[in-house]
Amino acid sequence: MHLLLLLLLLSSAAAQPPLPSSDVLSLLEFKKGILSDPLNLITSTWSPSSLSPSGCPLSWHGVVCDPSLPSASVVSLSLHNLSLSGDLKFSTLTSLSHLRYLSLSSNSLSGRLVPSLASLSSLVHLDLSRNLFYGPIPSRILTGLTNLNHLNLSFNRFSGWVPDAGFGKLQQLRALDLRSNELQGDLAPLVASMRSVEYVDLSGNLFYGGFPADPEDLTGLGNTLHYLNVSSNRLGGGFFSAAAMGKFRNLEVLDLGHNEFTGQMPVPFGTLFSLRVFHLGDNQFYGPVPDELLGDSFHLTEVDLGLNGFTGSIGNITSTTLRVLNLSSNGLTGSLPLSLGNCVTVDLSGNGFGGDLSVMRSWGGDMLEFIDLSSNQLLGSLPNETLAFGKLSLLRLSNNSLEGALPLVLGSYPKLSVIDMSHNKLSGPILASFFTSSMLKDLNLSGNSFSGEIPIRGTRSSPESLDLLSTAHLESLDLSGNSLSGPLAPEISNLRKLRVLSLGKNSLSGEIPKEMEMLDGLQFLDLSNNEFEGSIPDNLPQSLEGLSLSKNDLSGTVPENLRRFPDSSFHPGNVRLILPGLVSSQDGGGGALVNGGRSHPNSRKKVAIIVGSIGGVLFFVLCLMAYFKLRHIENHGENGFEGKTIGRDVMLRRFTHTNIFGPQRSNGSKPNSTNFSNSHLLTSASRSISGQKELLASEAVKRGYSEPREAALEPAMPEGADDRHPSSAWKSSPGSPLDSSPRFIEQCLSGRTVTLSVYSPDRLAGELFFLDSSLMFTGEELSRAPAEVLGRSSHGTSYKATLDNGHVLAVKWLRVGLVKRKKEFAKEAKRVGTIGHIHIISWRGYYWGPREQERLIISDYVDGDSLALHLYESTPRRYSPLAFSQRLKIAVDVARCLHFLHHDKGLPHGNLKPTNILLAGPDYTAQLTDYGLHRLMTPTGVAEQILNMGALGYRAPELAKTPKPFPSFKADVYAFGVIVMELLTRRSAGDIISGQSGAVDLTDWVRMYAREGRGMECFDRDIMGLGEAPEAAEELLAVSLKCILPVDERPNMRTVYEDLCSITI
Repeated sequence: MHLLLLLLLLSSAAAQPPLPSSDVLSLLEFKKGILSDPLNLITSTWSPSSLSPSGCPLSWHGVVCDPSLPSASVVSLSLHNLSLSGDLKFSTLTSLSHLRYLSLSSNSLSGRLVPSLASLSSLVHLDLSRNLFYGPIPSRILTGLTNLNHLNLSFNRFSGWVPDAGFGKLQQLRALDLRSNELQGDLAPLVASMRSVEYVDLSGNLFYGGFPADPEDLTGLGNTLHYLNVSSNRLGGGFFSAAAMGKFRNLEVLDLGHNEFTGQMPVPFGTLFSLRVFHLGDNQFYGPVPDELLGDSFHLTEVDLGLNGFTGSIGNITSTTLRVLNLSSNGLTGSLPLSLGNCVTVDLSGNGFGGDLSVMRSWGGDMLEFIDLSSNQLLGSLPNETLAFGKLSLLRLSNNSLEGALPLVLGSYPKLSVIDMSHNKLSGPILASFFTSSMLKDLNLSGNSFSGEIPIRGTRSSPESLDLLSTAHLESLDLSGNSLSGPLAPEISNLRKLRVLSLGKNSLSGEIPKEMEMLDGLQFLDLSNNEFEGSIPDNLPQSLEGLSLSKNDLSGTVPENLRRFPDSSFHPGNVRLILPGLVSSQDGGGGALVNGGRSHPNSRKKVAIIVGSIGGVLFFVLCLMAYFKLRHIENHGENGFEGKTIGRDVMLRRFTHTNIFGPQRSNGSKPNSTNFSNSHLLTSASRSISGQKELLASEAVKRGYSEPREAALEPAMPEGADDRHPSSAWKSSPGSPLDSSPRFIEQCLSGRTVTLSVYSPDRLAGELFFLDSSLMFTGEELSRAPAEVLGRSSHGTSYKATLDNGHVLAVKWLRVGLVKRKKEFAKEAKRVGTIGHIHIISWRGYYWGPREQERLIISDYVDGDSLALHLYESTPRRYSPLAFSQRLKIAVDVARCLHFLHHDKGLPHGNLKPTNILLAGPDYTAQLTDYGLHRLMTPTGVAEQILNMGALGYRAPELAKTPKPFPSFKADVYAFGVIVMELLTRRSAGDIISGQSGAVDLTDWVRMYAREGRGMECFDRDIMGLGEAPEAAEELLAVSLKCILPVDERPNMRTVYEDLCSITI
């Protein structure tokens, strides 16, 4: 009996499941952070009841256990690409002491890394890529995981500083991937710390600096490195020296693209004989392209040198291994190479190549798939080759001087999907084969002289042809700006995949085919500037987002489904077309409702002749008046602008629409001449310029002076003054909206309101881009917005513009010649413009027009004046003197913002001065403007900006000694120190102060008084009279003096911000 009982007890004990080990308990705790498991792989398998007798998890998805280890330890956890989401607690994994493999990649998991992860000393492979993890990388992880071989944290939201010691403790590390985060740090010590790493990808972060200057610092990395990608950071400096290049014996991939590297390539190029992929695109390299890169010395497969400043010519490409060659957007000249070797992709666009295009015959074409020769100076016609280019998929030859007809063979290339030959001098008929191709998706022949009908008419008589047409894959068709004629055939509806149809500026006639309603994917339609007549079809596709039918002879009523488009989509022209409820823009703003009254074409011609004659006489009279007025000014030496206020109530003209607009006249009375004084300029028209001082400095720089001359002491004339006047000190800014044309001068002299005109081609050529979706408006709405001049700077003119819905915008109109090319501009605008902070006025969008003078940056308008105005406004004063507590708060606000820009975004402000600090609200919250504009600018524009800062007193001394100066973090710190001095003294940085030691500038004056122990004597009497904490004022002065120390002694913005926060009143 007792024996039976004992056996029962033993059997029941054996039937009980084993107790979970500590590793199993950790995984169950980790599982609680997974909030969504759509594949049900974790939820259904991770159960404490599914354990082996040894305690190992049985069939737990992604979990591997080693029963031979103590306590049935987990050695691998792989949850790759399971669509998981949740907020993980990494601390729950720190007890997995034998874990060797951890992968959570390709999910939507979030959470912060914790220092205790360093206790996973057995970990060999860590992959957290493609998730939503955030926060800094704890330094303990970089020192504690000594067995780590593979580390991949890419495509997350990690931020903060990577220590200079970097990954030097991880001696076993072979692969490091940190791309696409927001990490920052100095590249040189980081690279120098690496040992035996084979794969390094730091791209898409905020690293700064350059490569180590000493080649010996690359020895540890160079012996083993095969792959190095540091693209899309904030890196600078020169390329590797020949000695440094010799360290990289095994390097196969080198990508330095999208940075700020500069200098010339070493010649001879070096010893990178293992190199296969070489990307330097979007930097500031210059000089000749090394011949070795295009020859057989190396075994390169990809070379990208685009978006740099390379010059000279290139020889024949003799490399037999090169497949991808990008030399676009440089300054290369000469003829095209006679040979392209075995290249598949060739991009030579945006250079100055010349000569005859017939050289393409020698290229063979057996391998070529992509050719881009656009925006050069090529001549001749396209070769009619039948055997070559059989694999060609993309052909871009736009913006050259090509002539002649299209070769018939062009429509027969079996794989050609993109053709762009816009803006040449091509002529003859359009090839019918374009419209039956089953591969062609994008055809752009705009801006040429093609004639005849669009060859899709008559295919109904041929069922076979109609079938071919219905199989066409055309998605974008742009034939605008040619001499095409005849009707638009109903068969256009068979191009069912069309999204963009642009036929403007031709001589097409007849009615708009009602069959176009079948193009149910059409998004943009431009039929403007033709001879279409009749009514608009009732059922044009609902998918339309852009529409232009203006300058035709359409009649009837605009269909209801199209009334969502602005008046400019239908007018001017179409005088018999009724758009219910709107005022016709072609009536000159007279306010008459469009009523659809008919007028005979002959009558309209007579009226046009009469109006034109009267207009010509009036124009002649006005020119005479302007001439005699100017002669009067010259003879009497008058300014010509006394008593005239300009630039108020400006109308921003149409940015994306089709007309060339003349001046609009204001019915308001002349402004009172007593209101136009220097003080009035400061208080009414210069929120963003501190009186005339910045205007003078800006003009001095434009004239080539590094500092203002004595002539700058003369009163500054408003932009637009006649530069022929002997007493005129300044010329108007080139490319500014307010120019010195006779029309503009006449308007100023007569006291009329000035209007701005953006001269766009007669089609929807400009593009309005938004950087977020919280605010949307059309170019038409922006063009109607009344605008008020806020001020001028070295970048251009700023306006306050009010949309129809009452939303107020600030629009900065950039000067000609300042900004980069469109591709670079767009990339940097997206990077800089999307930065948000409580002390930053973020960008909302930008406009890129077809002409160089049409570059606008759009942001929200902030109702507040600049710090410069609060400090330096003339009497009578609108503002009470700033108390010391307010000045300290302003300094802290600005420092907080700069700390954010520098240490979170890796971006110098680059143009810090009181005019770019707005004080908003009753508590005067500081908000910074004009941040990061240098990222959009050409080297010439950047140099001009820095010269302007030097003329105003905010340029760091080290920038004056640099041949190619560029904004930096330490330069921002210097400018901030000068602004703090201005806050304390209420003296401008550009003031010349007389004393016993002679004339000195503000920084020298404050430094001298502080050295003599008389710093408080510099302080503004307004704050000293208030008796507020003199100790705090002295602490603030000490901070400002630290900020203007030599660059190697100057603190960073984090230190400055912490010092300011420690000041108490």
